[in-house]
Formats: sequence, C-alpha cells, structure tokens
Amino acid sequence: MTSPYESGFAKNVFQQLDTECSLCVLALCLASHDIVLHHSLIDKSEAGEKNYHFAASLSILCEIAKMVEPIEKLAFATRFSQGTKDLLQDLKRDLQPFQDNSLTKGTLKPIRDFTFHYDFTKVDQNKIDSLLDEIKKEKKLEFRAMSDDNSILRNRYTFADAFRSKLVASYLTEDIVNQITVAAVNAIAFTDSLLADLSL
Repeated sequence: MTSPYESGFAKNVFQQLDTECSLCVLALCLASHDIVLHHSLIDKSEAGEKNYHFAASLSILCEIAKMVEPIEKLAFATRFSQGTKDLLQDLKRDLQPFQDNSLTKGTLKPIRDFTFHYDFTKVDQNKIDSLLDEIKKEKKLEFRAMSDDNSILRNRYTFADAFRSKLVASYLTEDIVNQITVAAVNAIAFTDSLLADLSL
C-alpha cells in the first residue's frame, strides 16, 4: 500500500532542549501521531475495530491530560508564541478538570480503564448489569473464526466487542463527542505549534 505521506526532514529541535523538554516533545509527537493513526483507521475498519480505534483515541487524550499541567513549568515554555500559549490554555480547559462529571474523569478515564485495563469493577454498576442481562438472554454467543486457519489467532470474540461497544456508547452524547473531537484537534494543533516555535 502506498502511503499518502511524503518523507522529509525537519530542524532537529532536540539539540537545543534539555532531557525533560525533549521527552515531553517526544511524548506529544507520539500522542499526536497515534491520534491521527487511530482516526484514519476508524474510517478504514469494520464496526468492532472502529470502536477499538475510537477508544484508543480516548485513552491517548486521557494520557495527554496528565501531561498538560507540567508543560508550562518546563524550560521551553519561555519560547512559546501567543498561538502556542492559547492552544495550551485550550488543552487545559478541555482536559484538566478532574471532577467526576468532567470529560477526563467522567468519560475518558472510565473508557480507558475498561478498554485497556479490562477493569469493569469501576464502571457504573447499572450499565454493567444492563449489558450483562442482554448477554445472558442470548441463546448463543456470536464469534468469528478464520476457517482456513488452525492457529491460536483465528478466533474473534465478537460478543465481547459488542459488549465493549455498547459500554463505550453509554458514555457518549453528541456534546461529549464534540468535546472529544475539539480536544483531539487541540492536542495535535498544540504539538504542531510547539514544534514550529522550537524550529525558529
């Protein structure tokens, strides 16, 4: 498959940064890359896989939320343009509140926990009970397998994907999806703006 991206080179901003700033820039670049990657895979994947890539994007935003506060205290913050400062404030507004009903604590963290830690014990018990009742009422559990493959990797437990998809959906409203979209775009824009500042 041919990549739509063209290779190129950028100024090596790490030559001017201390270790702490360098690691922060690397983390932001990886997070930005991963959000874009998962977003592009959402469009190309089948239903169950779409939900995985969406949940992965939410998990990445949850990790970015942890990074936002210390950024202003790092040495390179003195070089931020006004645009970069504004984008950082947007990220703080989007991701920093950690109250129970906030985007980060109320939506991103729970979805991250049950999607990647597989920890359903911290999920709203009413949601879990309702979804488990649905599964228990099924006469058979749906799964897929590659018929011409005898390896251990051949089975897909689609009933588990469906459970996770419904659980993720139970957290999402149109307003929450809009907030997530804005936060993801702001994270990418902040990273781009930061690198532009450091390249001057």
